[in-house]
Order: sequence, then structure tokens, then C-alpha cells
Amino acid sequence: MAEQESAAVLVADDEERVLRQVSTTLEKAGFTVFTALGRSAALEFCRDGKEPVQLAIIDMALGAGGRDLVQELYQFNPGVRVLFTSHQDESASIQQAGPSGCFRGFLKKPFRRSQLLGSVLRAMDAPLALTA
Repeated sequence: MAEQESAAVLVADDEERVLRQVSTTLEKAGFTVFTALGRSAALEFCRDGKEPVQLAIIDMALGAGGRDLVQELYQFNPGVRVLFTSHQDESASIQQAGPSGCFRGFLKKPFRRSQLLGSVLRAMDAPLALTA
């Protein structure tokens, strides 16, 4: 889809290797990708507000389960969708993260490129009024 090919994605993680792998995979799929290494860089990106993103892929290890990042990002990007990642299966604990409707899924690390792309495409296709 043309909309997905031009969609912007923020990837926030504290592992540089993960940032490289995820950004490379998404760029090859046609997405515009912004990366934030660590909590401070992610918060700075959110507060900057210059680059609207349609999807944020946030590692839950970035403080408060990533919830504060979602709140910051949502202030500047009310239509943002969020996909969380973690080494632990925390999918049950993140349903309340962020405003209603922004949570789009959870990926347990390590994940395959095909799993990443499938989750991203599902998150981008899901209507904002529904939660995953």
C-alpha cells in the first residue's frame, strides 16, 4: 500500500544492535525510520515533535514500561500507534499503556524479521478506534 510505504516509524530501544536490525528491515520495506537509542533520546524525539510518526516501536525497558514515552509521543502525535517489545512476555501488563486505541501489539525479543514486518503491517492497518 502506498500509505504504508511512506509511513514514518520511530524505533526506541536501548540496544544499538536491535535499532540497526529493526531500522534496516523497515527501511527495506519502504518505511521512513527514526531511531532513538535509549530513554533520553526517545524523550527528546517525542518533545521535539518535528517528525510526525504513524507508529512507534518501543522497548519496555525504557522506563515505566515505556508508558511515559507513549504519553509524551501522543501529545505531539495524537494518531500514533504503538508496538511494544521486550525480552519478557509482558503483553498482559501493557493493555493500559497510553490513550485508548494506540496500543497495537507486542513483540517478544528476539523476533524474526518476518514477525516484525507482520506486526508492523497489522499495526498500520488496524483502525485507530480499536485496540489489539
